[in-house]
Amino acid sequence: MTDWIGEQGNLRKLTCSYRGMNFPGEALTCKGKVTKKYVEDGEHYVECNIWVENQKAEKTVSGIAIVILSARGQEL
Repeated sequence: MTDWIGEQGNLRKLTCSYRGMNFPGEALTCKGKVTKKYVEDGEHYVECNIWVENQKAEKTVSGIAIVILSARGQEL
């Protein structure tokens, strides 16, 4: 998430739930989808569903991330 939001973003909340086993050497892919965008107290929030898939495309971890991003053309 921090790579995606960059230096100008702010990770406000990150939750996860482990639903399966991940093993050393296994190929894992982190994925996510923006589910909500809103402005609160002048800050621009983005809520995302996030998950990890193993090489069999099984979701082994799922969670939610809430980040603050600068509005287009504005600095945080």
